[in-house]
Amino acid sequence: MALVGTRQMGLEALRGRTKLTPHAFGRLLSWLQREYLVDVFSTLDGGRVEEKAELTDKGEAFLVSMLEKTCELPELH
Repeated sequence: MALVGTRQMGLEALRGRTKLTPHAFGRLLSWLQREYLVDVFSTLDGGRVEEKAELTDKGEAFLVSMLEKTCELPELH
């Protein structure tokens, strides 16, 4: 859900928003990647490498589907 508004976020910022331990976050991130819900990529920012997670189209569709099952949503597309 943290990626919905921005579609991508640095891994450290994302882990901070989830409030998970590094180990638990790593396991969650691995699962999300295996399910093709997020992609992880690296960028170069002023000489340092930053890893970011990006919500995939499949990930967005999965979240919309979950939300539609649990609450009444207006038409998004």
